[in-house]
Amino acid sequence: MHRSKLKNVALSLLVIFAVGASVQAAEYYNKFPKNDERRGEPEEGHALVYVFRPAVVAAAVKTWAFVDDDLIMVSKPKAYSFAQVPAGKRLFWTKSENTSALEMDVVAGETYYFKVAIKAGFNKARAKIVQVDAEEAKKFFDKCGYVEPSDEGLARAVEIAANRKDRAVNKAAERKKKN
Repeated sequence: MHRSKLKNVALSLLVIFAVGASVQAAEYYNKFPKNDERRGEPEEGHALVYVFRPAVVAAAVKTWAFVDDDLIMVSKPKAYSFAQVPAGKRLFWTKSENTSALEMDVVAGETYYFKVAIKAGFNKARAKIVQVDAEEAKKFFDKCGYVEPSDEGLARAVEIAANRKDRAVNKAAERKKKN
């Protein structure tokens, strides 16, 4: 009897934390209906960059995706966003319960696609930013709804970039050494 009450309390707390985290995340972005098919075209001197978070793993975990110091997306699962990125060497990175990063040269007029892959762990979900091809990205457009940062999200992103970008630079260097 005592064990089942303990299970119920634990389950209730888990639900409260999961719902609370989802509600908290919502203040940082505006989500549009899935049938709102926003797309972009590269502007002169820029590349068009899409970021997707297609999976529902670790749904309560917010994911922040940046290029250099600029926020591209903050979201929960099944979301995408895009940004115009100046051509040249750029640092693409994510912040969730960890930091993942990669550095690459982007070419003006090109379109790039990145997926934020989430892997649930024992006490922490791990996010990894991965470049994907256009064919894989097409599948994500069907699954995901467009999001854009709210004013609160943009303000919070400035803090995150100030506190975490150095870590992202180090992660990108580690990743480059492995490859």
